[in-house]
Amino acid sequence: MASLGGLEVLLGGLEAGTKKVLTEVFRALVPFLRFSPVEHQSKAENFAAYHMTSTTAASTGEFSFQHGLGRIPYLAIPTLDLTSSRSQIVSLEVTRPADAQRIYLKSTSTSAPFSLLVE
Repeated sequence: MASLGGLEVLLGGLEAGTKKVLTEVFRALVPFLRFSPVEHQSKAENFAAYHMTSTTAASTGEFSFQHGLGRIPYLAIPTLDLTSSRSQIVSLEVTRPADAQRIYLKSTSTSAPFSLLVE
């Protein structure tokens, strides 16, 4: 989403009453957009993404996990769960494209818990 100022510029050509209402709505919503706490397969609070948690394989070979989206995801952003003392960002490599069921990865870290925001 654009910055609040950018959104207000986009509203510039609207009729004054409509512009005022939409400006107030954006000013109320934009500062409070949240991703939400990391919990496996929970939807981000204000975004079309889901939190995924897993653990890397015991070896450096391929591993996969079910994502539960019901569609093929196209993006994964590493997240660091600040409520967990073992949370870490690990090196991950996509070994094959995700499908409608699973995400396929490998890592140089073994048996390491990690979390992703997946869309």
